[in-house]
Amino acid sequence: MVLVAAMASAASAQLSATFYDTSCPNALSTIKSVVTAAVNSEPRMGASLGCDASVLLSGQEQNAGPNNGSLRGFNVVDNIKTQVEAICSQTVSCADILAVAARDSVVALGGPSWTVLLGRRDSTTANETQANTDLPAPSSSLAELIGNFSRKGLDVTDMVALSGAHTIGQAQCQNFRDRLYNETNIDSTFATALKANCPQPTGSGDSNLSPLDTTTPNAFDSAYYTNLLSNKGLLHSDQVLFNGGSTDNTVRNFASNTAAFSSAFTAAMVKMGNISPLTGTQGQIRLSCSKGNEREERTERKLSKKTRPLNSNQKPVPKVKAADGEVLTGRNCALLCSKRVVMASASSLGLLLLAALVSTATAQLSPTFYDTSCPRAMSIIKSAVTAAVNNEPRMGASLLRLHFHDCFGCDASVLLAGNERNAGPNLSLRGYSVIDSIKTQIEAVCKQTVSCADILTVAARDSVVALGGPSWSVKLGRRDSPGAATTAQVLSNLPPSTDSLAQLISAYASKGLSATDMVALSGAHTIGVAQCRSFRTRLYNDANINTAFATSLKANCPSASGSNDGSLAPLDTTTPNAFDNAYYTNLLSQKGLLHSDQELFNNGSTDNTVRSFASSAAAFSSAFATAMVKMGNISPLTGTQGQIRLSCSAANS
Repeated sequence: MVLVAAMASAASAQLSATFYDTSCPNALSTIKSVVTAAVNSEPRMGASLGCDASVLLSGQEQNAGPNNGSLRGFNVVDNIKTQVEAICSQTVSCADILAVAARDSVVALGGPSWTVLLGRRDSTTANETQANTDLPAPSSSLAELIGNFSRKGLDVTDMVALSGAHTIGQAQCQNFRDRLYNETNIDSTFATALKANCPQPTGSGDSNLSPLDTTTPNAFDSAYYTNLLSNKGLLHSDQVLFNGGSTDNTVRNFASNTAAFSSAFTAAMVKMGNISPLTGTQGQIRLSCSKGNEREERTERKLSKKTRPLNSNQKPVPKVKAADGEVLTGRNCALLCSKRVVMASASSLGLLLLAALVSTATAQLSPTFYDTSCPRAMSIIKSAVTAAVNNEPRMGASLLRLHFHDCFGCDASVLLAGNERNAGPNLSLRGYSVIDSIKTQIEAVCKQTVSCADILTVAARDSVVALGGPSWSVKLGRRDSPGAATTAQVLSNLPPSTDSLAQLISAYASKGLSATDMVALSGAHTIGVAQCRSFRTRLYNDANINTAFATSLKANCPSASGSNDGSLAPLDTTTPNAFDNAYYTNLLSQKGLLHSDQELFNNGSTDNTVRSFASSAAAFSSAFATAMVKMGNISPLTGTQGQIRLSCSAANS
């Protein structure tokens, strides 16, 4: 820890406000002129520069995600770079241009100024192995926000101050829909006005925009905090700053004292801009912000081939660079803004280990990935799964559960014999033999071509279909992890059956999945069984359980711990072998088998979603398919990462 701190201090020490005073004295005035002109022409550009200009390198990164039309500001940054290059060739980095442009955007919209330390250098390549763990979702709790910022050396006041960047910019409906329709700490008039442009059904108006600050959307002021006092925070992660928690007093202070907010914001921006920059001889000074310099790119590619082998019990650790103008493969301004970076992203890439769920890696996935290399793969998987489910309907649930336990991070690590399989939550997993059989059949026609990760992902989809559920297009091209997860990683990623609603929402949000996604994915409990040890406490201690339902289950699940622990009961007692929406109907009658099931319908924020899915099988099917695609795209290994295993139960030697 001391060494890391010393290295960070050394890097920051190389930054200086006067870095370009001799080498390019007109650089800052050039940036300011272009930014001011752009913002005067279109005020929203001030938020766009701070929010989207981090996505600079041309290619899949700029086009990644479902809403690439909202990626904005590239032309402004390119214009600045062109003008600066004309007077000082290959002197001023794109990372510094972004840092200064963020500051000048705030100033142009009436906000405070601050001294930007300069001397950053640019990354030579785009990062294709981004992690999503450090990027707060719009559904994040206060504790999660504090934790995320704290890990980057930013305190609670910094976090609240930087959140004030939401005094400008816009967010998409998909990022605040759950708040509008499920939360109670929202001004009713405010919510009603927003609902007109953000319908409740998922997929309807997802990209419709609303200002993060409806009072003064184009002015950088303290109105954001005043809005929070009136329960008019647009995002869930906004309103949690003022919701009876530890940050309430800070919000009150900033709402009543613009000077206090401005001072705290500028201090936090300086701190963020100094998180792990490339300096000295690291990186490069790009000639163009949209592409790396060719010679250095070749060198970087050669170096990238020399990777340190993983410990057999470790999952691959993503390479992350920081305030260096590196691409954070992104979706759009609205999503980035919902992740609390708005103006800050340009100068604080170290805080952002990922700019979106849909990264460069997932952009490489395609439903047609094996159409040429192994055209029979999909039919082999489908035939094997259908036969297995016809032979034993429970196998459909087992294969689906196997996929769930492999994802968050769908890399087939759960299939490896060893620690991950033996972790507590995974001891009851089944279906390995079906996957092994599929792998053997595919290897016979396409040797070392189709990954175990893809086989498992497709098998989960085909299991749902075999039991009467919806189908969806599975993106393919995942590769297999060479090592298994540790027991600690398994325990931290898989929510236990005793979790509260808040814990469930938090666990899914940490992987970029919304509350609606969580409720939809929980619907997988319309099939499968659970062991007595998983629901004993609910039977004998929970009050929100149907009496007759509990009595019938107690006969096979005594109250004494250790007695019949492995006895099984269906998660859906109505239609246990059919993939339908009966699970939600059961919840309405307090017949959820697990505590974590009934939590979804227990006078909480997800009650309406449960009612919707209970009354509309189509709504559930649509939401489930959407969530399965999102879950299947969490941090896959692609390209040259990982391996294609010869056997799903063992890494290649």
